[in-house]
Amino acid sequence: MNLPGRPSSPQHEPFVADLSEGAETGVYLALLELIDEGLLIIGDELILDANTAACKLLERDYRQIAGQPLATLFPDEERFLEARGRLLIQGERRSQVGFALPDGRTRELKVLCAPRLRPGVHALVLSSSGSRTRASSRTSARTTVEPAAHFAAHLDPGHRVLSRPGSLFEAAIWPDASASSFEPRLWQALDQDEFSLNFQPLIDTRSKRLCAGEALLRWQHPTLGQLPFGRFRNAIHDPQLIARLGDWVLNSACRSARTWQAGDGQVPRLTVNVATEQLLHGDFAECVRLVLEDNDLPPERLELDLDENVLESESPGLLATLKALSAMGIRLAIDDFGRGLSSIPRLRRYPLNAIKLTPGLVQGVGHSEDNEAVVEAIVSLADTLGLEVLARGVETAAQRDFLSALACHLQQGPLFGQPMTAHAFSRFLA
Repeated sequence: MNLPGRPSSPQHEPFVADLSEGAETGVYLALLELIDEGLLIIGDELILDANTAACKLLERDYRQIAGQPLATLFPDEERFLEARGRLLIQGERRSQVGFALPDGRTRELKVLCAPRLRPGVHALVLSSSGSRTRASSRTSARTTVEPAAHFAAHLDPGHRVLSRPGSLFEAAIWPDASASSFEPRLWQALDQDEFSLNFQPLIDTRSKRLCAGEALLRWQHPTLGQLPFGRFRNAIHDPQLIARLGDWVLNSACRSARTWQAGDGQVPRLTVNVATEQLLHGDFAECVRLVLEDNDLPPERLELDLDENVLESESPGLLATLKALSAMGIRLAIDDFGRGLSSIPRLRRYPLNAIKLTPGLVQGVGHSEDNEAVVEAIVSLADTLGLEVLARGVETAAQRDFLSALACHLQQGPLFGQPMTAHAFSRFLA
């Protein structure tokens, strides 16, 4: 079936986005064609798909958008990098962006960004900068609706995106947890002490020694029960809330880690995930120093895991912060490496110690020769840069042995232990 705006002529083969890993075709197509706003589904550097409204707003044929580099929609590279940094790295949810039209003009459009629908896949909802009062073709009422609520309403009357584990929208929105209702509730959760930490062990497969514990955020929701961070991360758009949550995690994790005692006398390292918003918010390096000092924790025992998207940033302030952290003796690692289109040479920009393979690549070991080849290439190139490679999501002995043969000995995943409460992790160490 050809949707409006899609080419039907056989000599012009349409670009088809490869979202096969759990994507639900019905929901995906509904998102594309059942909203009045323009919708772009994009990767970190590539346009994956576009609906008819987006083609009209950008004055392009579908073939001129889908499958093209994202940079082609902007007047120049500088404005492309600036917009991508604001939307995909700094997490600016609503913005106004200037898009290049084919005749050389620039059109200012309102943009609602939904980053990381799944790793490396984002959505941009586009609308003209003027006021929008329109009639839906499926109702008789004339209403002005926020774009996100408008397309969600087409999918489910209760304004919930329908999903199942592994789908494109797996962590998008839960019942009673839409983006509009979730974010204010998270501020309350901070004040009401509804958050806790679990810790997952990182094992050295050579010595079988526990080398580190990674802090993982959990929310004890009053009606939905305990939610892992992945279930509500996409509902957080306020940079201040992201920074506040990150600070809470860092403080709580360091308080737990100062009590760790290992039976062999080698106390494990603490690993904490850090959002780019934290790095750009205030004097982050000084905040980390004070937290370590308050908890009598040596800097060498802390590793900060950074999102892979940090490699795309050109911020001088970000570089200065990372250099300050490294100078203290804190380890810096890129988490979920291999998710997007970042190239290993960009790792040279920052004072990094390690990269962590994304679980998606690790899970393909033993099933996909392509995945195995990518893992081998990353390990080999990282070695030339003097970077340690760690693996997350290891589930089988075969995956463990394959990675160990590549000298990737630091591994984490269900094979070595599930996340545990802070108390259980302390007992596990003893």
